[in-house]
Amino acid sequence: MVCISSSCAARGDSPDLILVGSTPGDDLIKSLLAIPPETKIDFIKWNLALSPSNTGQETFVLGMVVGESQPNTLGFIGGGKPLTIKGTYRVSKEMGGHRGAETVRLTSESLPSGISLAKLNDNLFHLLTPEGKLMIGNGGWSYSLNRKYPVPLTGPSAFSNPFKPAGEPSFEVVFDGRTPCREIAAEHPEMNASPSCFKLKWRLILHRDSVNHLPTTFTIRKVVDNEPRDVTGTWTILKGIPSNPDAVIYLLDPDKPAESISFLAGDENVLFFLNRNHEPYIGNEDFSFTMNRRIQ
Repeated sequence: MVCISSSCAARGDSPDLILVGSTPGDDLIKSLLAIPPETKIDFIKWNLALSPSNTGQETFVLGMVVGESQPNTLGFIGGGKPLTIKGTYRVSKEMGGHRGAETVRLTSESLPSGISLAKLNDNLFHLLTPEGKLMIGNGGWSYSLNRKYPVPLTGPSAFSNPFKPAGEPSFEVVFDGRTPCREIAAEHPEMNASPSCFKLKWRLILHRDSVNHLPTTFTIRKVVDNEPRDVTGTWTILKGIPSNPDAVIYLLDPDKPAESISFLAGDENVLFFLNRNHEPYIGNEDFSFTMNRRIQ
């Protein structure tokens, strides 16, 4: 079994865990990666290899490509600039103020402040701010990293989420994101996605009652094969899924059960798409199944 934990490292029987993804290139991540602030970066493509060791010296190699986005492609203008950072990591269950959560902490001479990632399950990780909050992406890229070669999930290991959404005072919140296409399209034939569909663009607007702040209606726009489609309905907040009784779930109901969509509320700013088995979808090197709150 491939895992990332102290016991797995002690056995010395686990190959590298490789995480991939594309994240924004905003000021915060440039600061954490010691990239000069004046560097023009639209996004960063990650390949993070974590190598457990039976000596207790867990190491990582972080390969990145940074640069400006080449319009209408998944790549960079001029191919981007490759960067490599090497160092050590440790796994803790009491980092970032979230007891019980596994957090991976990367340290290196090239990382002045280090970098931390929250583990949602064995296949999905998310970058954290220095204060231990989930980092907020944008409409193009999120701060989730996905296991390159996902492993089957069973029992309690299928899901962990120590974050709790704060009380939401806003009567309307907006989330944006881009995700892979085929995995969701397979569970939602009503999308009529073409065989060549490789990404979906999303915008989710959630409304709450102005008096009691309870969920009321939603509008979700999905751009499928460059065609925008709007769906409306009501939404509710549920607590608990089979693998995690404390999980907070947002359920969108368009009055057609087969077309319902659910999200794990990572916190009030980051949502993760859930599949029909109540597990987070796993993305790829280009897109994650993550929605980011638009900060006004």
